[in-house]
Amino acid sequence: MWFPSDRAQQCIRWCSHNILIPVTICSCTGTITGRLYPSVFSQASLSALLVLLGVTAITLSFQQKQAALFLCLPLFFLISHLNTTRHLQRPLAPGHISTLLDRQQYVTLVGTLATMVEHTGQKSRFEIEAREVLMHNGQHKWLPVHGRIRLSIRGKIQYLQPGMSLMILAKIGRITNFKTPGAFDYKGYMAAKNIYVNGWIKDRQSILQMQDQTQTRLQQLRYLPEQIRQSVAVFLSQRLNKNISGLYQALLVGSRAEVGPDVLERFKITGTMHLLAISGIHMGLLGLMIGTLLNWLLRRSQWLLLHFHVPSLALFGTLPILLVYALIAGMNTPVLRALIMAAILLSAVLLRRQHSLLHLVAAAALILLLFNPLVLFTVSFQLSFAAVTTLALFFPEITEPAHAKKPDPGKTESLILYARLALLISITATLGTLPFMLYHFNRFSLVGPVMNLLLEPLLCFWALPWGLAAIPLMFAAPQMAVGLLKIGGIGITAGQSLTSLGASIPFASLWTITPSIPEICLYGVLFLLWRFSSQAGPAKKIILLGGLLLAAHFTKGIWFPEKPALSRISYLDVGQGSSTFMHLPDGSRILLDGGGSRSSNFNVGERIIAPFLRHQRIWRLDLAVITHPHSDHFSGMDFIFKHFQPNTLYINGDRRGEGNYSEIIEQARQQGIKITVPEAGQDIVRGRDFRFTVLGMNGLPVQHDAQVNDRGLVLKYTHGERAFLFPADISTRSEAVLVDNRANLTADVLLAAHHGSATSNSSSFLAAVNPSIIVVSAGKNGQAHYPAPENLAIWKQKKIRIYITRDQGTVTCSTDGNVLKCSGFSAL
Repeated sequence: MWFPSDRAQQCIRWCSHNILIPVTICSCTGTITGRLYPSVFSQASLSALLVLLGVTAITLSFQQKQAALFLCLPLFFLISHLNTTRHLQRPLAPGHISTLLDRQQYVTLVGTLATMVEHTGQKSRFEIEAREVLMHNGQHKWLPVHGRIRLSIRGKIQYLQPGMSLMILAKIGRITNFKTPGAFDYKGYMAAKNIYVNGWIKDRQSILQMQDQTQTRLQQLRYLPEQIRQSVAVFLSQRLNKNISGLYQALLVGSRAEVGPDVLERFKITGTMHLLAISGIHMGLLGLMIGTLLNWLLRRSQWLLLHFHVPSLALFGTLPILLVYALIAGMNTPVLRALIMAAILLSAVLLRRQHSLLHLVAAAALILLLFNPLVLFTVSFQLSFAAVTTLALFFPEITEPAHAKKPDPGKTESLILYARLALLISITATLGTLPFMLYHFNRFSLVGPVMNLLLEPLLCFWALPWGLAAIPLMFAAPQMAVGLLKIGGIGITAGQSLTSLGASIPFASLWTITPSIPEICLYGVLFLLWRFSSQAGPAKKIILLGGLLLAAHFTKGIWFPEKPALSRISYLDVGQGSSTFMHLPDGSRILLDGGGSRSSNFNVGERIIAPFLRHQRIWRLDLAVITHPHSDHFSGMDFIFKHFQPNTLYINGDRRGEGNYSEIIEQARQQGIKITVPEAGQDIVRGRDFRFTVLGMNGLPVQHDAQVNDRGLVLKYTHGERAFLFPADISTRSEAVLVDNRANLTADVLLAAHHGSATSNSSSFLAAVNPSIIVVSAGKNGQAHYPAPENLAIWKQKKIRIYITRDQGTVTCSTDGNVLKCSGFSAL
């Protein structure tokens, strides 16, 4: 008979005594497999296995409790796996609004305004719970539906209130992502909120308020927290100056919509962005402050000390305040998570159960995952639980100096001791969240621990309590409320000054590439080994050496740029625009154009191109090209130049630039980037068997009155027997010039001229290129014209393989000079 070893017995004993931790780990694993492999096994077979395990666990619990406990591990794995697949299939459920949509289309909706109206400066946004929809397809039939829809409208809308029944004419569609590696998963982010459809309202006349006689008083009460939330936001916006109002809205109602982009950037640089969200630590600090104050006040009563457990009374007095705060902040999934985590933290501290903190954190994560497993993939969930789990693990080591203090330390010594403790907590939380920060945001703040130490008292211990105290007075005594808010605003003003100072420090924030999953796992292993190794000795030195080797591997691209054996050409999905990244065998990293969808709060360079480059582990560029000065080819280059610092920029020299083209060129000059205007026949890069050269249009007989598009740079890359042609946005006129001048246009892969429009891609040009693959860089807003239906028909007739970035996403081609492989973007 086999008996487990002593080490195995210790492990079994530990798991049985700390069953919540392995159960939560199994639940996370089941959630991940449900997201990655939702269709490997049938739902029926997994459900049957789940029932079998459940019955077995119940049966064993009467005789072999330890075996029954361990059956909980596969049981929760299966529950989480099935729960995740169910949530992923939710938008496909019968009657869901998303099942009726195969494209963006105009509809008339009837539904209830479910959230406060947020104003982002240029537009307003809100969510409705849809009840009926009239499709504008000629059927003239109202269909019952369900599901939330995120809607936006230009301008500021103040007359709408949560709970209103509305009829809305809007253009709606399923939420989609930019299908580019590294880009933000907006679709997944909204799915975690159970929102799968968004849309745009043309004007205010497209919104009509209706009378809903079906809602009961109880149903109307559902929207009371959102109504209060909106009233608070409107009060702040109308009574305080913009800077203080925006930050107060972030602190009190969880909306950053009115915080300026410059202010947000300063908080990002200083690593204090989480203070503008309703996070677990944020709410926990507030709870600790209130709980400690209540505990101190209640201990003044000798009668209470004799008859009650005062810490429990303080806890019960604090939790309702946190609940009201959570309701005012929207009680969405992040706020609910923050409330649960704050309640756990508060309970552990007030009831002196810090040693159980890790189990309580595991319980909180398990509850949230069972409620909505998709939150596991949200940034806020990962950062919050990484921070709290790290603090729970290191809590004994962090607080050891405080417990070992002298019996009667002086005030100065106590102040230094607790300042050191607070700094250690901040550093520990930063180290615990570091891999997730780098994976999702590619940046971290070197000044973050100190800035958090300075800002948290100002915002969480000063501004927030005054703001909460002002909320009930907003409805009863508005002037008194304004007075309290102005007192709290002192902390916000001081906080803004500190972030401005911190953001001005050189190298306050560092940008990095995206760490790989193995690097993140190795970091976590080293982190845990450091925690559980002895205080001093060879183990610590080995762990430290492992950390240095990991850092060297992570940053090796700075010192030794990769020289791939293959040429890799990636046509990025940037919406209605164009951007191509080239990684050549000699290590040259070239960005050909960098423009696309852009608005005041969306820079395609920052949101799409830079995340892609960092996902490809590119630290900097060698060369950049702007084929012509139209914004859909350069709008993101300002961010790219600043953060990837190419050595040389090639432009066509046309001075008829639109938008901020001249500012971007001036920025390049000030950065010391060499600006070159190449002529036809000039090589940009040349190697042993590869060549990147200019075919036009500079140096060719282009008419003097030619449009900007017709003067764009036309480039060709050749590697061995394979070739790629990049004709920018030239029209049939410039195509004819190239053909007449017998330019060597032959290529295997053609980037369709002018996004495949009808004014380009002539039959003579296509015959001269003779491509086997055509890539069209186009977004969903240009679906009717890019590519032109007539061009698409011709290409299909010629049996040319076609990739359109809005459909196939980023298209990546690789070749060794002989074999050519191209594929579209694939996501989880």
